[in-house]
Amino acid sequence: MRFVGNYKSWMEEQKIVEHLTSCKGERSPMWQPDVYKGHPLLEKFLELGRPGYSDNKFCFHHLGPNSPEMENFKFTLPPLPETRNNLNWWFVKLYPGEFQAIHVDPHLMEVKNLVRYTMFLQDWEPGHIFVWDNKYIADYKSGDMFEWSDPTTPHGPANIGFSTRHTLQITMYD
Repeated sequence: MRFVGNYKSWMEEQKIVEHLTSCKGERSPMWQPDVYKGHPLLEKFLELGRPGYSDNKFCFHHLGPNSPEMENFKFTLPPLPETRNNLNWWFVKLYPGEFQAIHVDPHLMEVKNLVRYTMFLQDWEPGHIFVWDNKYIADYKSGDMFEWSDPTTPHGPANIGFSTRHTLQITMYD
């Protein structure tokens, strides 16, 4: 995971946090076993997660370009150090008590020339957790962007704090 830079001025100019605070986001189940098939690493995560997560009572919230709450919100992505032919972005909202179990990204395992960015949209707060490759990432500042491009690296966010945790996710590939 590599620090790319701080984009706080971009966030403030775009009024990102103000908009996200006013939106609920789309609810997604945290456990989606159908995507964990067809690769030995995915099968491992399927078996690890089945005992605790298979009743699918856990969720997280997200907003993407096709989310109804983003329909009238026009913004431009921050200037990125690299570009690719395909670009996807979404915001993740983790309300207190929400999380995504440690996972890998099966939908990105077959793409070429992958680059992935995570931007933290607020200063780190106690209870806002991001684990990447067995490392706990903390003390980030609002607007800090990190690049991480290996979809097989285990990672996962959680919110055991008292305020909603917001991030911007950007994925590009050829």
